[in-house]
Amino acid sequence: MTYDAQKPIETDVAIVGAGPAGLFAVFELGLLDLKAHLVDILDRPGGQCTELYPEKPIYDIPGLPIVTGQELTDRLKEQIKPFGATFHLGEMANALEKLPDGRWKLSTDVWNPAHCPRDRDRGRRRQLHAQAPARSGH
Repeated sequence: MTYDAQKPIETDVAIVGAGPAGLFAVFELGLLDLKAHLVDILDRPGGQCTELYPEKPIYDIPGLPIVTGQELTDRLKEQIKPFGATFHLGEMANALEKLPDGRWKLSTDVWNPAHCPRDRDRGRRRQLHAQAPARSGH
């Protein structure tokens, strides 16, 4: 799916970082019927687990006595498939602003050769608008 960098993207939740925590957040949000967009400067989901040690065994993941960084990422990606998260990979989140109506605006450096190769020097930024979910009084 492609987006117009000049038109904000509306979503329930914007997540900065597509590592294991960001991927699991998609799962938890999906259970609440909230749609998420993930922004990550890396070119693929997984964060440090796939960038630094994809084949190294990890021993401290609940329910998994031993798992590699890549296997953990693959399992999380499979787990979130039903929730239809949208990934904005190769983009850096560079500003977060609370809007007067209570929503949040997250801006990224939209330049990514896969997204807009001819606009790389125009300084255009992508904007995601997210509504913070209403919370019950706890």
